[in-house]
Amino acid sequence: MLATYKNVLLHLSKSKQDNPCFGKSVLAFPEDYTVLDLETTGLDPKRELIIEYAAVKVRGGKVVDTFQSLCDPGFPIPAQIEAITGITTEMVRNSPNPRSVLPDFLEFIGDDFIMGHNVLFDVRFIAASAGEFVNPYIDTMKLFRKLHSSLPHHRLCDMVDYYGKNNESAHRALSDCLATNDCFEAMKNEIICCHSSTDEFLKILK
Repeated sequence: MLATYKNVLLHLSKSKQDNPCFGKSVLAFPEDYTVLDLETTGLDPKRELIIEYAAVKVRGGKVVDTFQSLCDPGFPIPAQIEAITGITTEMVRNSPNPRSVLPDFLEFIGDDFIMGHNVLFDVRFIAASAGEFVNPYIDTMKLFRKLHSSLPHHRLCDMVDYYGKNNESAHRALSDCLATNDCFEAMKNEIICCHSSTDEFLKILK
């Protein structure tokens, strides 16, 4: 695991993101990591439940495996969530409950760096279900904002549009994972072009 921590800038400031149940937020450009995304019934991890898990495992910069599972929260999916995600109560009716999927999801991730767009949202939901989730996490929204602070918005859809990538099923977890990974690779190439290396870029941010 130590070798994978090369090219990392740890953020150890005493911010509201520091929590013993969570891993540390890092700025890093590893070759091996897992991108994750969740769809949920709402915003509060103490009250809402996960309705879709997805993850994309990357090794040597290449996608080598994926994980995806719909989940039945045990109550009707709110209309606004159906409208955003396209996931309906009928679609999840015969799916497993969220807690039963969690062990397989965590096994898939292992001790990888995790990555996602505004990924602290997902980290909080996983920690609420698992008790803790201490993998270091890389937030592509934070990276995108540092690279392009002048842009008015830094949502996943903004990043996808900026880099000319595709997200065919936006707000479906696996599609969002794949789009996030494509944009991360584009950001890395942009940084190398502008700063000669990701290491040099990280030095600027210290």
